[in-house]
Amino acid sequence: MGSAVLSVQSAREVVLQQCRTLVARSAVETVPLLDSFQRVLAESVTLDRDQPPFDRSMRDGFAVRAEDVRSAPVTLLCAAEVKAGETTERTLQPGETFQIMTGAAVPQGTDSVVMVEHTERMSGGEVRFLRTSRPGENVAPKGSEGRAGDAVLQPGRRISALEAAVLAATGRAHVRVFRRPLVAILATGDELVEIESVPRSGQIRNSNSFSLVGQVLRCGAVPLNLGIARDNLPDLRRQVRQGLESDVLLVSGGVSMGKYDLVEPVFEELGVMVHFEAVSMRPGKPTVFGTWNDRCVFGLPGNPLSTFVAFELFVRPVLRVLQGLSSADLPIVTGRLQSDVVERSGRSAFLPALAVSRLGNLEITPLNSKGSADLFGAVESNALLIVPMEAARLNCGELAQALLFGELGCEMDARL
Repeated sequence: MGSAVLSVQSAREVVLQQCRTLVARSAVETVPLLDSFQRVLAESVTLDRDQPPFDRSMRDGFAVRAEDVRSAPVTLLCAAEVKAGETTERTLQPGETFQIMTGAAVPQGTDSVVMVEHTERMSGGEVRFLRTSRPGENVAPKGSEGRAGDAVLQPGRRISALEAAVLAATGRAHVRVFRRPLVAILATGDELVEIESVPRSGQIRNSNSFSLVGQVLRCGAVPLNLGIARDNLPDLRRQVRQGLESDVLLVSGGVSMGKYDLVEPVFEELGVMVHFEAVSMRPGKPTVFGTWNDRCVFGLPGNPLSTFVAFELFVRPVLRVLQGLSSADLPIVTGRLQSDVVERSGRSAFLPALAVSRLGNLEITPLNSKGSADLFGAVESNALLIVPMEAARLNCGELAQALLFGELGCEMDARL
C-alpha cells in the first residue's frame, strides 16, 4: 500500500479512472415504464411516427380558411364540430367554419384556427368572427415537433416526469435502463451500538450507516446495510467478504492509525488493490479507495461528517458512472460568503454551509460546526463550503465555492 497523501483532485481522478473500467456500468435491464422513474436510460429512443401525427389544433375555436375572415368582422356558417380524438371526412367549403377543440385534427380545406375568444355565436348556427387570421395560425403542422425515426432521448439521461411522458408518447411500455448498483454498507467499531439500544459509557449509536443509506438512495443506487463489524479480525474479515459480493463496498471507521484500525489489513488479506489511503482534505483525510475484481471498495473515516464528505466527493461520482450517467462532475456553485472563515489545516477543507438564492444572488453562510464528529451543528446545511488548500482565510463578502448536496434554498421576490 502506498503512503502518499493525494490531493482531492488527484484522488478523484484515480477513483474515476478505476471505476470506468468496471463491467458493472454496462449492465442493463428492462423494466416497466412506471418502474423507470429516476432510473438512467440505457437506449436511444426514437419517434415511432411524426409528431404531431396530423395537423393539430392548438386552441379551442373555429377552423377556417384564412381568406374567408380577411375582411373581419365577418359571419360564417358553422357546418360541423371536430372533437379531439375524432376526424371528419368533410372538406370545408368557402363561407363555412368548423368548431374545433384543442388537440383535434384540422379538417381538409382549413388552414387556420380562430380562438373562440375572438368569435360570437349567432342564431341559425352562424359564427361572427371579430378578427382576421393568417394561414397556419394556431395550427401545429404534422411533423413540426419531430419526424418518425428522429432521436428524442439518448442513453445516460435520468428519467424524470418529462422523460417518462416522452417515453409514453413513443409507445414505450417497457424501457431499457442501467441496473442500479448494489452498495454494501458496513460500520466498524466496538464503541458502536444499534440505534434501538441505550449506549453505555463509552458507547455511541451507529449513525454512519444511516447517513450512508440516505446518500446511496439519493444517488439512485440500492443500499445493503450489513450492520456493525467488531474490532476483531474474524468478524471484520467475514463481513468485508460478504460486502465484496456487492458492486460497491463502503466501510466506515477503522481506517486510521489506531491499534484497532483493522480495515486495511483485512483489505490486503482479501486481495483488495488499494489505490490510495489518504487525501489532503478536512474532514476525511484517512479515506481509502481500492478495487477488488470488478468492485469498488471504500474505507471511509469513522467521524460522521468525515464519512459524509468523503461519500460526496468520491462515492457519489462512482455511483453515477455505474448507472451510465454521462457526467461525474461535482455540483459546485459560486456565491457570496456571508462571514469570515479561517482555515489553518493546510488541506482542502469542506465545511458545512447553507446556500440560499436571494433574488437571484447566491449567498453561502458557513455553519458553526464544532468538528468532524459534530452532526448536530451540520444538520441545517445543504452544501459544503470549499476552502482551497492554499487559502488560510476567506473573507466575508468574497466569492466562494460550495459543493451542493441538498436542495438549494430560495427566497423569491414577492412581486414575481
